[in-house]
Amino acid sequence: MNKLICAIAAALMATSVSAQPLSRMLASSGLTPEDFDMMGNYAATLYERGSPQAGARAQWANAETGAKGTVTLEKFEGNCASLLHEAQSASANARAVQIRTRRCKNADGVWVMTP
Repeated sequence: MNKLICAIAAALMATSVSAQPLSRMLASSGLTPEDFDMMGNYAATLYERGSPQAGARAQWANAETGAKGTVTLEKFEGNCASLLHEAQSASANARAVQIRTRRCKNADGVWVMTP
């Protein structure tokens, strides 16, 4: 879970227009660590098994927090998957967040976050 949060934090920092502390960016998303775990687990279903197809989507919802979102496999090339995560917390004033990530299968067969 910590790896996913760190990777998403890096993605948020890369797409942020204004310089803000990482803690503020994560807090402003309104998403919990459990939401990020769920986001990552649903993403993995799109590229870990079978024949990954660009455009494949998975929707998730966390009944405990009310957060929900969609993950789309934008591109699968070689051993790498490019993903678009769209999520929103249950907070009335929360805005939807979009996070792009890329995961590649390393020589040990482990999927790791890459730039």
